[in-house]
Amino acid sequence: MHLLKRILSVIPVVFGVLLLTFLLIHLVPGDPVEVMLGESASLSDSAALREELGLNQPLIVQFGQYLNKLAHGDLGHSIHTKTPISELIQARYPATVKLAFVALCLGLLIGVPMGIYAALHAGHWQDFVITIISVRFSAMPAFWLGPLLMLLFAVWLGWLPVSGMESHASVVLPALTLGFGLSAILTRMTRTSLLEVLNDDFIRTARAKGLSERTVILRHALRAALLPIITIVGLQMGSLLAGTVITETIFSWDGIGRLLVESIEKRDYPVTQACVLIVALSYVLINLVTDILYQVADPRMRHA
Repeated sequence: MHLLKRILSVIPVVFGVLLLTFLLIHLVPGDPVEVMLGESASLSDSAALREELGLNQPLIVQFGQYLNKLAHGDLGHSIHTKTPISELIQARYPATVKLAFVALCLGLLIGVPMGIYAALHAGHWQDFVITIISVRFSAMPAFWLGPLLMLLFAVWLGWLPVSGMESHASVVLPALTLGFGLSAILTRMTRTSLLEVLNDDFIRTARAKGLSERTVILRHALRAALLPIITIVGLQMGSLLAGTVITETIFSWDGIGRLLVESIEKRDYPVTQACVLIVALSYVLINLVTDILYQVADPRMRHA
């Protein structure tokens, strides 16, 4: 019942995203007809192309036609290439998912162990150093960290490709760019959550039973501290899918984020709308998965 309510609540959110996206990309300066034909095109040619593309109709009519196509599973065609948008999404979206997934794995592998270590050494110099490092990483924007990693590992050391998607190693630098910021957030959240439960009665009971410290931390304390961590992971995974635009552009990664930038530059309205829709639906889906993981981690949430 709870999940059904969440699914139903998604409908107005997605509609709002579609409406705002449609209005914004039609109201910003720039004309796709002018981009396609050039400034020297005659008025008759421009009018003919605008009529062919349906851009001469009122916005409310264009929006209604767009919703009607979506209701029938039709994302439309690119204004510039005439390619079905579904084909463009199918070609680009897996690359974005791959990048986001690798970045999430790196963030978890770095952030959670560091958070556990900082919590176990709270108040000591190790905790202070880890806190400083995590704050530094969380403050580094992708447009600064990306080129820095590119210079260090690709240009100076020559260990990794500079950009592109020619090999499996190409994903490392963009994933690190996204993963470092995520690891910083996870480090602080894991530390805070773990500190809240380490002095609880059930932890003292587990230690009194003679369980090893490793078992107490990993099987009891960490599980009790999972809910805030799951929240952060769910939100950040959605942010990774939505926020790869800058990183994909820097590293020439042919994902949906780069496709979105290209469509905005060309004023390709249907492609832009489709990209935003896919990103919004991805974010919503991840939030639903997060709800399910809540109930797995804490059975009390099933009756909430």
